[in-house]
Amino acid sequence: MAENRKPMGTIGFKDFCIAEVVSDTAEGTSYGEVIKVAGAIDATLTPENTDPEVQYADDGEYDVVYPDPEVTFRTKLVDLPLEVRHKVFGHKMDANGVMIKNANDKGGYWAVGFRSEKADHTDRYVWLYKVRAKPMVENYATKEGETITRQTSEIEWAAIKRNYDGNYQTVGDVGLNGFTAEKAKTFLSTVYEPVVSGT
Repeated sequence: MAENRKPMGTIGFKDFCIAEVVSDTAEGTSYGEVIKVAGAIDATLTPENTDPEVQYADDGEYDVVYPDPEVTFRTKLVDLPLEVRHKVFGHKMDANGVMIKNANDKGGYWAVGFRSEKADHTDRYVWLYKVRAKPMVENYATKEGETITRQTSEIEWAAIKRNYDGNYQTVGDVGLNGFTAEKAKTFLSTVYEPVVSGT
């Protein structure tokens, strides 16, 4: 019997985390240790290639094909610490703990995960399996007397499908479709891998 629960929108964004894509081949995808990043403010996922290719036949629209997904994932954080930033963007850290940016730096691929509270106080859990960060926008502003304008770290990631299986995102709503609170406890501890039911 289908579960009957009133749909609820999301009202939160927390527990943002990342894990490096160590390898992604036809045989499988492996990830590094999950790194928790504090200070999550908001996130936006935007499909970028939504224009279909329409095939015409018999004097009409016959078939519609959509391209492989290309998703832009934008995150806003209080700050992205240097010890995390240098890994994500491929920068170096010197012996004094100072980050050095080089023209040849190139960041790798990462998985990103988070959870979002819903209006009924349950949670939605999300992983994007393979993303690469674009160079960060950095904002700095002077204090104007008693007025302080808070600056944040904004990162735009390009999300693509995995080579291994074509998956690019997983989403679970606690209390629906068999995704229990117990299962949710470990969802962000490692990058979640789908459990495929037998046919």
